[in-house]
Amino acid sequence: MSTIPAALDALVAIAVRAWPDVQVLDGGPTTEVRDDVIAIGYSGSPEEADVRSTLSAEQLSVQPDLERYDILCMLSAWRGDAYRDGQPDARTVRERAFEMLAGIRRELAEDSRLDGAVMMARMSTLDMVADQASSGPVCTIRFTVHVDAFMEA
Repeated sequence: MSTIPAALDALVAIAVRAWPDVQVLDGGPTTEVRDDVIAIGYSGSPEEADVRSTLSAEQLSVQPDLERYDILCMLSAWRGDAYRDGQPDARTVRERAFEMLAGIRRELAEDSRLDGAVMMARMSTLDMVADQASSGPVCTIRFTVHVDAFMEA
């Protein structure tokens, strides 16, 4: 049995622990989102997978038992009222987005086994997009958590 469901649950719990006052979504948004939002297991694109997995057999086994997968996640900070000298203040939202990312990284470093569900989970990549929308500045970070795990029997 795959460890993906347990890993997703653990990552949601990590995000909630890191930011209890921030909206944390299990998957993509289906309702209105707040100014700060974290989406676990969400690539941000309907054309892109939310989890990418590879299975392989270890120790001459005929059953694929080693899972290596990437869980795509996203966080976003928006401030419609963030202006400095009459211009949208991209710095404020960028700093907030990276602050949220750092909190998740800290929690992940403390629980890299995702409550015992996996061998190792670590943040592996990130993409940042900053936008000066008509509703105010927004900074979105898509990040990937790479996981190595043995499937459960």
